[in-house]
Amino acid sequence: MSGIRRFLCAVFCLSFIVTSPGPAQDAPPPEPSVPESSALPPDQPLTEEQRQMLQQKIDIGTIDVERLSEVVEGPAAMDRLRLTLNEAIEIALLQNPDIRVVQLERWKSDADVVAAKGEFDPLLSGQAQYYRASQQASAEYRLFGNISSVEAYRTTSSVDVGGKLHTGTIYDVRIDLNKEETTYNQFIEEWSGGLTIMLRQPLLRGAGFPYNRSRIIIARRMKTINAYQLELSVMNTIAQVVKAYWDLVGAIENVMVREQSLANAERLLDITQRQLNIGVVAAIDVLQAKAGVATRQSDLVAARSQVADAEDVLKQLLNMRDGGYFSAKRIVPVNRPSLSEFNLEDVKNLERDVERSIDIALEERPEMLTAALEIENAKTERKRAAKDLLPTLDVSGTVFQGARDHYMTGVFTGIRVRNDNFYSIGVEGSIPIGNRAARGQYQRANLSVIQARERLESVKQETMMGVRMAMRALQTSQILVESNRQARKLQETNVAAEEKRLRLGVTTSYQVLQVQEDLTLAQTQEVQARIAFEKALVDLRLAEGRLLEQLGVEFEPADVPETVGFFRSLVPWAPDRN
Repeated sequence: MSGIRRFLCAVFCLSFIVTSPGPAQDAPPPEPSVPESSALPPDQPLTEEQRQMLQQKIDIGTIDVERLSEVVEGPAAMDRLRLTLNEAIEIALLQNPDIRVVQLERWKSDADVVAAKGEFDPLLSGQAQYYRASQQASAEYRLFGNISSVEAYRTTSSVDVGGKLHTGTIYDVRIDLNKEETTYNQFIEEWSGGLTIMLRQPLLRGAGFPYNRSRIIIARRMKTINAYQLELSVMNTIAQVVKAYWDLVGAIENVMVREQSLANAERLLDITQRQLNIGVVAAIDVLQAKAGVATRQSDLVAARSQVADAEDVLKQLLNMRDGGYFSAKRIVPVNRPSLSEFNLEDVKNLERDVERSIDIALEERPEMLTAALEIENAKTERKRAAKDLLPTLDVSGTVFQGARDHYMTGVFTGIRVRNDNFYSIGVEGSIPIGNRAARGQYQRANLSVIQARERLESVKQETMMGVRMAMRALQTSQILVESNRQARKLQETNVAAEEKRLRLGVTTSYQVLQVQEDLTLAQTQEVQARIAFEKALVDLRLAEGRLLEQLGVEFEPADVPETVGFFRSLVPWAPDRN
């Protein structure tokens, strides 16, 4: 592209040097002839030798715009997908991998809550044992008791349920049932057993609802934090999708500008060619016009390449694939930037709305809500660590009631009527010398609270700065849109005037090309300013934390997958490995 422009400048300079008037000399009045350049003074005609040299150097066919036209046309059209902005947002919510990754974190936090509650699940255990023993009797037993050996058959079994309550109380309920047959009782069944209840209640360390439920409370807050993080991820992704959509729109409008620029250059070439045919301009003007067409053709090819790049960025955010491969469809955006007429009062209102936007951001931004919950979690950990500083002081009690009978039912009757019973009460305490482990944990938890508060202040400062920068960018882009719009109107007027001057023969094709290039630049800058305004508006709504609300997006996270059922968890199995 730059090579063609340099060639164009060189040709123009050559035409200026060749057509410059030489020293005055006596010569007869020139005969009427066709001028070779629009810049040639009528009283200074070229000699025949100069005319031949110029004709040899200027070849209209030097630039073949027809071959470049084949490149401009591009490959055959592919499948097209008309896509509105809302449709792009819906696809991103369903298919964007970043959103799905963060959503998995939220599901993991639900699993953490279930795991924290598992601390209070009762434990059911049981055991059974059969015992048989035979021992040779002593000489006295063999002599007087007529017993050659002592045998014993014992069966012991127990069922136990134990666990911990939210108050920190440790409980254990146990039922024992034993059967015994020995030589001494002539192998008559004897059943024994009973019900034992044991309780242990901490009074200092480990006591109370807040201490024992702290893991559940923290896990629930983490679930809320992950929900805010999911919302933040959705907002950031949607902001990227919207800005990528507007980038694609801007790239397509830039192609339209380049196509219009090429059409202007081709119209200029057509005008210059006709003027050459009737002898109004020289061949150099046609060559300059062709160079202008070639430059516009290369600009159009580059603009279309930018459209393809913008499409790929949007496809990546939407995770668009065809048969497992990156989608090759052409995206045709339907929406276009809608800007109202410039109003100075609106720009002034933006400056006054900064404080209101900051207040909204401090209330709505997920980072602020997350930082506040992290402070609460740190405080909960500190309370738990403070409780662990205390000595251990537990009170415990045990109650037993049962019976011994020749029948098994007699044992259960004895449990009810308390044939055999006892109870005990005890106190147990301990103090770790130095208590360094608990002191270190408390110091760490206390510093975590301070750290969380400082993080909140940092997030608050970043949020306020982000709102101010977004508001300033929106204000600047709105002004640039209007200024570039005025510049474009001016350049359109200049192009129309310069083309009229060309038809009148008072200017050159090179000068027309320069004015057309100025128009193209003004149109491109206006497109960029309009797209920048749309993106700045997205950044402001994102900084305020109201992007989803402004776009009318209601994001509902997918349902949490069900955990493995209790009975299913008891069966040995292996999950599928993906």
